[in-house]
Amino acid sequence: MPRLFIRPAALRHNLAVVNERCRQAGASCMFVFKEAPLHLQLVADILRGSSVRRLGLVAWPHHSFPRLSGVEIQHVYAPSPLFAAEASECDAVYVDSRFVVCSLAQARRRTPQLRISLEVGDGRDGVLPEELPALSEEIRRCAFPLRGISVNFACLSSEAPGQTHLARALDALDSIRPFCLPDADISAGGTDMLEFAEHDSLPADVREIRCGTGVTLGLYPLSGRAVPEARQDAFRLETTVLECRVKKGRLMALVDTGTFHTAPECLIPPFPGMTFTGASSAYAAFDVTNCPERVREGMNLSFGLDYHALSRALSSQGLVLVKEGS
Repeated sequence: MPRLFIRPAALRHNLAVVNERCRQAGASCMFVFKEAPLHLQLVADILRGSSVRRLGLVAWPHHSFPRLSGVEIQHVYAPSPLFAAEASECDAVYVDSRFVVCSLAQARRRTPQLRISLEVGDGRDGVLPEELPALSEEIRRCAFPLRGISVNFACLSSEAPGQTHLARALDALDSIRPFCLPDADISAGGTDMLEFAEHDSLPADVREIRCGTGVTLGLYPLSGRAVPEARQDAFRLETTVLECRVKKGRLMALVDTGTFHTAPECLIPPFPGMTFTGASSAYAAFDVTNCPERVREGMNLSFGLDYHALSRALSSQGLVLVKEGS
């Protein structure tokens, strides 16, 4: 059975690293761990002793939010109507349409602060600048406090954050200040904002940086560079070779990890020359013809994970989770 090995100490180290880099950039750090409701004890382990007081997540069926003393919970996606009631229990919720605001208002169990997601080039979620006044008016009508703007980079696009994008967000925030809380600001994500801040200054109103990949993988998502001083060994996926034989003229290894467990095509093989060829629900096949290492049946292989493979693994019910260290 495939196993996901987790090193909480590495995750705590990485959180401390990105938090310090956020501080140097003049912003607060939000640790974004969207799968947090699925791993309550792991979240507590990561945040233990940390000065990071903001946790970004999303709602999951049949799972409650972590409750950690002094930690602010933020729902960093616009919630589906099915999860509007749950999302309303957070301290802050991101919204991107009148439909989402109205759904939240109708289902709310309490009244969270809202952030409006602004489209600045990524193409994922976000309103256009001309929509902001009407949406802000709707938020006021529904009696939600408006915390400010959020912007997102490098999720659907490969365009890095830049001053032009941030200037657009500043103009947007200024256009709706009469609707906002006095300390309204801009939350910017994700970890690529820290790479931007290595060579450029953040505008004063960008007072929060959302970091997920920098903590979990120790990388800047767009460039693939290691975050300085961060570790890249917080997670590994171990799987077993079930068969290894020549098929269609190639030596093929079949492992007991499939789409039930992760995104197999996004795993990082342990050997050079080992290439992914396909996957089903419970198996993945790799061509090992050109591997310098002899791959044998019964061998356990440790794979690295990229963002997509890790996200699928953290939400899988088919993996055994094993903590290494404390």
